[in-house]
Amino acid sequence: MAYKGVAKDFRACIELRPPGRLPVFALGLELDMRVSGLNHEEQRTDVGKAVRGIVDAVRRFDYDWGMVFPDDYIEFEPLGMKMRLQSDGPAMVAEYLPLTRDTLRKFRIPDAGREMRLPIHLEMIRCLKEALGDTVCITGRIAAPFTAPALIYGIDKWLMAMLEEPGLVRDNVEFFVDHQSAFGKAQLDAGADTLWLGDCVADSHFMRTEHYMKFAYEPAARVIESMNKAGGMIIYHSGETSLPHLKQQAQLPPCAINVGEGPSIAAVQRGLGVKKCLTGNFDPKFLRDSEAEQVADATEEMIRENTPGGSYIFNTGEGVMYTTPPENVEAMMRAARKTVASMTASGR
Repeated sequence: MAYKGVAKDFRACIELRPPGRLPVFALGLELDMRVSGLNHEEQRTDVGKAVRGIVDAVRRFDYDWGMVFPDDYIEFEPLGMKMRLQSDGPAMVAEYLPLTRDTLRKFRIPDAGREMRLPIHLEMIRCLKEALGDTVCITGRIAAPFTAPALIYGIDKWLMAMLEEPGLVRDNVEFFVDHQSAFGKAQLDAGADTLWLGDCVADSHFMRTEHYMKFAYEPAARVIESMNKAGGMIIYHSGETSLPHLKQQAQLPPCAINVGEGPSIAAVQRGLGVKKCLTGNFDPKFLRDSEAEQVADATEEMIRENTPGGSYIFNTGEGVMYTTPPENVEAMMRAARKTVASMTASGR
């Protein structure tokens, strides 16, 4: 069961100290919404129903975290985004903003306690903290400074601007260091222990390692440092599987790096050249398509392979798919708990 002190164990992992117990997570957002009977609109705007859905998922699947992640666009709507918000689907952009100096000049950091859906997001965190206390890691979310503009301008235009208008890219990223830090700090003040820092547009599928270091690394590092100073903890996620990219991410300030599915985390850890807390990597497709017994066996194998040496937190590489059988998630979490208990008892 979720337990008091999990945030301290998470902090021990990212600070490269042995935890009292290995935290066990799963990025179950879509499935959790389905089994709770919520639609997307309720998840975005109804504090009571959204929080109840998260609490139900924590209790049913025995997660060590409760994540508030209604959608990717909450903090960007006050910048003038035109959105398409439907009850039967995720938030989508109706029209991207023009990637111009004039657009950037008009940007300002919104008041998270007053503007649009930002207060709803913060209230969800406060209510979740009240419901679950310190028995789970209460987790919020922000987009990293390089990925944030891609959500506003469109990925294709944003990546082309790296080559055609690098100065405009850097100036946008500079603004979003402050913008995202402000929203992250507001979530920590509301009760979040941990923040999911999404940087999917900075992974090796979109950019070369040298471009990552030129445009994305330093801004992400500044946000992580800001959140660490504010007392929070960061899970940095780009879904990365490429070792050269991961080697650069391993240089980020203290945080957990969520690794995409495919490579062995133990092999990645050996190849980094430095010790870093790694998480993620369990394959959501395998979780969806396999038998529950196969899922349980793979979970045990992953934990036993990666836990020795510390600096590891169990999690899925990407989100648990909407169509995943709930019994498979139950089998995964049950196997994780059993394996963690066995290894803790044996002193491993």
